[in-house]
Amino acid sequence: MAQVNLANNSYAGERYAEYFTPAMLPEKGIANRNLVTLIPGFKNKAVMTTADISIELKNRSSTFSSQSGVMDRDEKVLDLVDYGSQIEIDYLPLHRSWEAEQLAAGSLNDSDPRQLQDFAVNQVIVPKLSKLNEQLYILGKDGVSQYGSATFTSAYDGILGKLEAGSDVNKYALSGVASANQTISGIASGLTGNATVTVTDGTAFKAGDQVTIASVADGNQQINGTSIVGQTVTVVSIASNVLTIAEQVTGLNNATSGSVQFVNASNVIEVLTFVYGLIPETERLKDTTRIFVSSQIEKFYRQANATNATGDGLYLRGDYFGQEAIPFLDMKIESMPYWKPNSIAVWNPSNVFLAVDLISDEVGANILWMGDTTNDMVYRFRNDMKSEIDYLFGEEILWVRPFVA
Repeated sequence: MAQVNLANNSYAGERYAEYFTPAMLPEKGIANRNLVTLIPGFKNKAVMTTADISIELKNRSSTFSSQSGVMDRDEKVLDLVDYGSQIEIDYLPLHRSWEAEQLAAGSLNDSDPRQLQDFAVNQVIVPKLSKLNEQLYILGKDGVSQYGSATFTSAYDGILGKLEAGSDVNKYALSGVASANQTISGIASGLTGNATVTVTDGTAFKAGDQVTIASVADGNQQINGTSIVGQTVTVVSIASNVLTIAEQVTGLNNATSGSVQFVNASNVIEVLTFVYGLIPETERLKDTTRIFVSSQIEKFYRQANATNATGDGLYLRGDYFGQEAIPFLDMKIESMPYWKPNSIAVWNPSNVFLAVDLISDEVGANILWMGDTTNDMVYRFRNDMKSEIDYLFGEEILWVRPFVA
């Protein structure tokens, strides 16, 4: 059974068994929000089985005559990916800062270094691991950046990567919305806060908008050593049709033409209406089907609703602004803190499956105070985890994102 093992420790040992699951399944995560189907009881792999058959409505007869055809059966296997973290923390700097604030006067109140485990596990490691795992589930390895990194060798695409790669998923380009697409006449390289993008109509943008560079016809520009095509930049100021962006852009040859795609307060209603029209009808009618957007798009939607409000309708009621799932026509929007910019997905929890290993002896958190063994004043934290995420019935899922040429 996966648990937190406490080597050479007598302090609060039973409490740490509660911390491993929150690291894998955070309180506000996709599993606890019931946005996916959780598969918690597998050690190495989980098999998702599908079955279908075409049924013929025939004339009644006294003798049995079976219809033609057979039941089609298929399966998708989730091979859980092994990964983990190993952290060594020097006790003395923490003892001189955090620990010192906890102590009263007198030698009887001197600290036991092992008490630091409660602080480190509960306040630092578990919250960070939960955020990293959420990023991993949704964005894959490449999306783990805000709170750390993912350097393990196994592939991990995340659910959005799986949707992009899936041949059976309903995929559409954001450029299908005219107001979400503009041609550009130039990108000027520059340092952070100095690079610019020249668009067709600067009045469509505001500071803070996230703009995806969908294509360029020439130039060799990069952001963080990667081609600028497909990357999303943040607008910091606007002068006529010139957008100054937050990111540093390198490259001697500036692009002179291309296109950008974006969702902001000026077009978010039109974009969501476009998405709504593409949702498979059988899925739209299910109570638990959700429209998934980034927290940035969610913010723009709230702003657009407030702008259009008449003063006494749904737009200004507390049950609109206060709830997590936001009404849109006869459906609900879910705001996702970790998400691809300018992208929207629609699925039902029965379409997406998250498998995590919470039961085998191979996974768990181990905390070791080295002072009692090697006489080193350090803690060693080890967290071993296994998980994977995938989808079924791609024809029931919608994925709208910037089309990158």
